[in-house]
Amino acid sequence: MIGYIGSYTKENGQGIYRYELDSEKGEFKSVEVAAQTPNATYLDVQNDRVYAIKKGKTKGGVATYEIADLETGGLRFIDDCLEEGGSGCHLMLTSDQNHLVDTVYGSGEVRLYEVDDRGVVTDRLDVFQIEGGGPHERQDGPHAHFVTETPDRQYLVAVDLGADKLVTLKIDEGKLEQVAECSVAPGSGPRHLVFNEAGDYAFIFTELSNEVIGASYEDGIFTPEEVYSALPEDFDGHSQGAAIRRHPNRKFLYVSNRGHNSIVVFKVDDGGRKLERIQIEPTHGDWPRDFNITPDGKYLICAHERSHNLVLFDVNEDGTLTRRESEAEAPEGVFVGFL
Repeated sequence: MIGYIGSYTKENGQGIYRYELDSEKGEFKSVEVAAQTPNATYLDVQNDRVYAIKKGKTKGGVATYEIADLETGGLRFIDDCLEEGGSGCHLMLTSDQNHLVDTVYGSGEVRLYEVDDRGVVTDRLDVFQIEGGGPHERQDGPHAHFVTETPDRQYLVAVDLGADKLVTLKIDEGKLEQVAECSVAPGSGPRHLVFNEAGDYAFIFTELSNEVIGASYEDGIFTPEEVYSALPEDFDGHSQGAAIRRHPNRKFLYVSNRGHNSIVVFKVDDGGRKLERIQIEPTHGDWPRDFNITPDGKYLICAHERSHNLVLFDVNEDGTLTRRESEAEAPEGVFVGFL
């Protein structure tokens, strides 16, 4: 099994790493640099393309790579699209593969790009500015952190940590237009979200309050309903929510806490609309920025930004995690994906 790690390049990180996992033995076989590129902090792996966040000296945007060898996962740089503005923190290719969208934490922008018939990002078409702020010291303005398509594929939803809101957008003739917005608890700092299997409910993970907010969804409208803590009741230290992922079988939900340095396992009940916390597992590293579950559902790989290690876990039948001995090094790793 082959996958990719995206990294910061502030210290020793190189950009994009390729790793190989022996799924029979449950151990890492190798980790190597796949592409040296500045601050490839999020990737979208689609077919034979890898789209990566890229930071220039004064510009920001997206780089397109070809997976030149599907057996080994080797990458070949094709082109980049860099324009004035900050570096993004999240990106995604739309399901029709005609557009790519990224979010900019520093400015609270959502940016729309054109993708040509080669699958290459060529031009930035539009920029949508989210407005607002919040009561937390990190909420001096909008900080767009995530964007994805809604399950009905009619809209995009952008999650803004600084403004405590979700903004529903649509693409109309190369422009981003707002459809609706949903506010969540002030100071919670929403970061990422996932939808349930039916597509009528979303789970929003917050960075500032380390909570999962359950919200119903219908035709672009989100309505918050439930809140679940991702921290032990007796914890009073500093922690920040990071990643949220669903198990491929849709029965379990996982989130990571930076500071508490743990992954929390929730069982999904009530037709995908309720959560029950069943485990809080140490990640055995510092600052678990991202993790992901292998497509076969057998393993979870966690990347640590500060301790630079990849840690491997078994995913048990009941959804809980058991650490395996195998570890690997990926400096400043902040994204985990699969070929």
